[in-house]
Amino acid sequence: MSTNLQFRFHFDRSLQATAYLLKWAEGHEMRYIHLLKMLYIADREYLAEYGYTITGDKAVAMQYGPVLSRILNLIKGRKSRSETWRQFIQTEPGRRTVRLIADPGIGDLSRASMAKLDSVFERFGNLKPFEVVRLTHEFPEWEAYYQDNTSKPIPWQAILQALGGKKMIQIAKKQMELQAHQNALQEACR
Repeated sequence: MSTNLQFRFHFDRSLQATAYLLKWAEGHEMRYIHLLKMLYIADREYLAEYGYTITGDKAVAMQYGPVLSRILNLIKGRKSRSETWRQFIQTEPGRRTVRLIADPGIGDLSRASMAKLDSVFERFGNLKPFEVVRLTHEFPEWEAYYQDNTSKPIPWQAILQALGGKKMIQIAKKQMELQAHQNALQEACR
């Protein structure tokens, strides 16, 4: 696979997807590792179905399985838009939990992305966090890319390959090209 599938990170969509899952959680709070796993699974499955991801984030293989790196950094307060993030989602110091404190809305989420988030929460939301971690350790892309004590990128096409989607790789590349053209048009209109 020569061309690496890369998507444009969508901060607002990522914030809204995160908040959407937290709305399902008891007390609008959950362990952030659990949240990160469900967001990764949602992006993974959405990619296989539609040729692009909900968040546009980058996947990485870490000790506790695959995660979305920019969202992890936002949760930990390590990104430039962390202040905006914290207006809606607060990380509880010392507890490794995140809590929804204000609703960012759903304006950037499609019906299909909300349906995928609903499906993921229904299947994984009531599991214990480390049960979901164990499940993601069985994903072929994590097994192929994880190295001890590292944060190694997982190419999205490797994820599609793991899901048996050679045809989807071509579709995803076309989607990526279309997105690039749309972005160029938006910039030209500004």
